[in-house]
Amino acid sequence: MGTVHEIQSAAKKHPLLFASFCVLSSVAFSPFAFAETAPGSPTPAGSSGTRGEQPSVFYSNPGPWGKLRSFYIYLEAPKALVDDYPLPNPKPRWSLPESTAEQLPKYFKDVGLPESFREALLNPANQSRMGGMIHLFPPIAELEAMTPAMRELVYGELRKYPTNEYHAEPVLVTTDTVEEFYRTSKLRPELVGKIRAMSYRYGNCLAFSDLTALLSFADSESEARLIFKTFTRTRSLMVHLELPEETDIEPLLEYWSLGLGVRRKDLEPIMQSILDTREIERLGLSHILPAQARKLLYTYPGPEFVLEGIQPDCHWTSLNFFNYTPQNFLLSERLATSSVLEKFTPVKPPYRYGDILFYLDSEKGSAEHSCVYLADDMVFTKNGRNAFQPWVILKLDEVSKLYLHDKITSIQGYRHKVAAQK
Repeated sequence: MGTVHEIQSAAKKHPLLFASFCVLSSVAFSPFAFAETAPGSPTPAGSSGTRGEQPSVFYSNPGPWGKLRSFYIYLEAPKALVDDYPLPNPKPRWSLPESTAEQLPKYFKDVGLPESFREALLNPANQSRMGGMIHLFPPIAELEAMTPAMRELVYGELRKYPTNEYHAEPVLVTTDTVEEFYRTSKLRPELVGKIRAMSYRYGNCLAFSDLTALLSFADSESEARLIFKTFTRTRSLMVHLELPEETDIEPLLEYWSLGLGVRRKDLEPIMQSILDTREIERLGLSHILPAQARKLLYTYPGPEFVLEGIQPDCHWTSLNFFNYTPQNFLLSERLATSSVLEKFTPVKPPYRYGDILFYLDSEKGSAEHSCVYLADDMVFTKNGRNAFQPWVILKLDEVSKLYLHDKITSIQGYRHKVAAQK
């Protein structure tokens, strides 16, 4: 995305027409029954219960968005997508520029790798050189024995080079523990224990990059594919708007139509129908979102993006939020930047529904991530440009765990210029 200066300087331009809003198509709704906590009661982040248990529910803070009740779910890529994807080699590999070969002995010593591990890494039998890169093949036992501090240093260096794909894009665990994150998975406890042992700090959360090593412990091909499927695991909020019989829906219609009334005609019938239906008092938030967001939420990118030659990312997601038909020119970072410059203006908190929040790199001045504000610090987002990252709803502080670190230090909100005039 463009620099902060470029984006902020656009605030003085004349407003353009607002991006087209979508029309909600016919909506099917069914109530959910689950255990709940009282409004305002603390609920542990990520509490989803073990299999067979009812999920823990928590309520939003009061606000114009209405009374929202939420619980966490955990998504994994569909089996068909995983089965079509070739499993990686279970032999771990570290790839570094060949120009760094002479510095590697000192570097590995400085980061604290044991002598036996250093000797194994530097043994020509455990190396190959190709295309200007030197590829090192660490022994499994030595790799397992690395401390989290060692992984944080070494994997931070490996992350700089896209060849190390699982270091560049690790699994990020935003719950307090690895066990909590994988509690409802089908992994053997022994495998979850190995994930915990090989995890390390990445910003404000835990990260796991040793998928290939973990595959070496699979008992069968089916378990190897289960491990790979679990590697795509992501958590999201499932959110419902409560609409008890006495609800005044006017403030809700005002908030969820941006005060512009553009989508009021689509929201009013479904909200009123819930009020008029006995024993039904809640509406899934996905039914309130624009058609494009509703279509994408809780799903993984489909094969149609193969024809585009590039997977959708966070910026494509944010800028297409209100578009009934996605504008795929926004897959281009340059054109996505241009869209922000032309159509949006910077805003400060408190944020409103539809605002786009950009995570800014303090060194480059570029936006490294974006998401769409919904309500009560909940955002609609896609975390990564790859087929194994779904569209989800998360709390803003959880997104910040993923993106706020030493280089990305601030969040800047942007509001469409037409909405900003309201």
